[in-house]
Amino acid sequence: MPTKTNDYELPVTQDKRSRLKWFGIAVLSAIVVISATLCFIHIKNEEAGLNDRLEKQQKLLAAARLESINNWLLAMAEQGDRLINADLFRLFASEVNVLGDNIGSLYAEEGTQGDESSLAQQLPMMRNLLDEFSSYAGFADGRIINRFGQTYIATNANVTALTQEQLDMVNDVLANPKVHFSTVRSSSNGLVFDMFLPIFPPEFEGEYTKPISVLMLSKLASGKITEIISSSPLAEEGNTTHLVQKANGVLQDILPWQPEGIAEVAPSFGKIDADILPFSLRKNLSQTAKGYSYGIKVPNTDWWVIEEIDYDIARAELNSTIRTTLIIEVLTIGAFTLVIFLFWWLLVSQDNKKIAENFRELAMTIKEQKMFLDSINDTIPDYIALKDNEGIYQYVNPAFAKAVGRTVKEMKGLDDTAVFGYATANRLASSDQLVNMSEEPINITETLYLQSQRYVMQISKAPFFTGEGSLNGIVSVFRDITAAVEAEEQRKQAEQQTITALASTIEHIDPYLGGHTRMLESISVELARSMNMSDAEISTIEAAANLSQIGKLFVPREILLKPGALTPEEKAEMEKHALHAKEVLGSIEFGLPVVETVTQMNEKLDGSGYPEKLQHDEIIPPAKLLGLTNTFCALIRPRAYRPALSVENAFEILKEMENFYDQEMIFALERLLNTRFGEDFIEEVKAI
Repeated sequence: MPTKTNDYELPVTQDKRSRLKWFGIAVLSAIVVISATLCFIHIKNEEAGLNDRLEKQQKLLAAARLESINNWLLAMAEQGDRLINADLFRLFASEVNVLGDNIGSLYAEEGTQGDESSLAQQLPMMRNLLDEFSSYAGFADGRIINRFGQTYIATNANVTALTQEQLDMVNDVLANPKVHFSTVRSSSNGLVFDMFLPIFPPEFEGEYTKPISVLMLSKLASGKITEIISSSPLAEEGNTTHLVQKANGVLQDILPWQPEGIAEVAPSFGKIDADILPFSLRKNLSQTAKGYSYGIKVPNTDWWVIEEIDYDIARAELNSTIRTTLIIEVLTIGAFTLVIFLFWWLLVSQDNKKIAENFRELAMTIKEQKMFLDSINDTIPDYIALKDNEGIYQYVNPAFAKAVGRTVKEMKGLDDTAVFGYATANRLASSDQLVNMSEEPINITETLYLQSQRYVMQISKAPFFTGEGSLNGIVSVFRDITAAVEAEEQRKQAEQQTITALASTIEHIDPYLGGHTRMLESISVELARSMNMSDAEISTIEAAANLSQIGKLFVPREILLKPGALTPEEKAEMEKHALHAKEVLGSIEFGLPVVETVTQMNEKLDGSGYPEKLQHDEIIPPAKLLGLTNTFCALIRPRAYRPALSVENAFEILKEMENFYDQEMIFALERLLNTRFGEDFIEEVKAI
């Protein structure tokens, strides 16, 4: 059928319209770019202003908190200075220092020495003075420690050993004689930390710049820390103050109002390796969100005052500004777009009639082409169908409708269940799902019954897409290959009959091989299935099992049936049966490695087999399996030179042949014989 060729050019004003269109797009693009740039600059300036304001505010708040903490700690240090500067304590410390690390004598003297000026006599008085000072100054506990880390005066009768951190602090004070503060820890009475002050010898003893003891005072800190880090009227909503300390390299958030008192800071917050934690956006200490934070270290401590404000709260006003800016930008662009569109519409409206006429001509051509395609579909012998995504037929060609005994109109709206039946529809649905998921064509072969007649169909399925590229159904083409399949089945049946005839021939020659082929085929195929071999390998094993003894037709009968052991010459002649089988079967086209399997089934993994001395992976898996099952069947059946062995004895022999056969196959065979099939197989062998 001749087709009509037409370019369907638009009217001559199309060039002018195209130029105007691109000019309008260029103007609109320029407006969008300029508006977006101005909007971006404005938002960035607002964001920079917010960051600057937040940074100044957090630095101011942190400095104020730091000053409060410093004043608190300095007041504590001044209280401690009054004690350590007392000549009485310095003199006593100096005398204890003379004892070295042997302060046990100090307590021994307390019970035996009668001299009131002795250290033992002074010890209770010094302990009372320290206890009175601690109570008066508001300290929870106090002790004086010598240069060797030994406590010789303590306010608490039950003196506990110093922790490693406290020992380190004592050594730091001795090496660097100034006030030191420990990290905060939890206790039964709340949060506690220690202050360490150096005690120098009396000035009249000469070198008094080197400390001889350390005063350690413990302070309950829950109330004061809560007071210092509580909300400030100067802080914005959402701003919180945290006192963070570093203990053993781990950051801890001090939270006096919580039961545990101290919470470990999540690693996502980062590390603090300097006196200043720069202002930045980072994970919150609580790890629930992100926020802006700034920190500064408290002198003489491992404490940092950190000001933190939630990201969303801090940017609430900025986000409102951004939304307003974006709305203004969108409205501006929309206004310009409307003006340009109206201008465009006025220019192109005069060409609408000419364009409509052009489309009418195009519609006529499309109609003609559709009629041409319909005529092809109406005459093509293959069955063509289109189903939507729900599996409902939207179109079939007449050949399809005729094959199922319906009209084309009746087919529309039906599904596979209505056309082919429930079982066939389920099989076809699987391939439909594969096409829908992969969006790629596939080919399958299915047996269908159309009007009670069996057909073998080669079905090609391809996804059907809309103009927008979305999947909208499946196009199926059914081709009848029944005649070709039946011819192939007849060929295979004739081939199988030939194989069966050849197998029975060798069994008639050797009476000890009676039933061997059938046994070998049965157990070999079942073993291959239990090991999940492929269908091709199972078919290969089935054919090879039937032909496995064919080469023995050419072995002299006196050697084949000899009751005693074979001589080396006779053994070599017997082993030629594998080559005889290869010569006989080599000219037959099996389409599978049947000849290779029959030839290699007498090979051994260690290379001691025949005819080619193959090893390990040089032997194909079907041959490995058939070699094992052939040996097993031979062992449990009688031979001219020995009676049949039991299954147990046969497996003992096979397991000793670990260099001959695949051990995994041997274990799989043993498991198979413990199944219902294995029990039936053994009963059948006994009955032969």
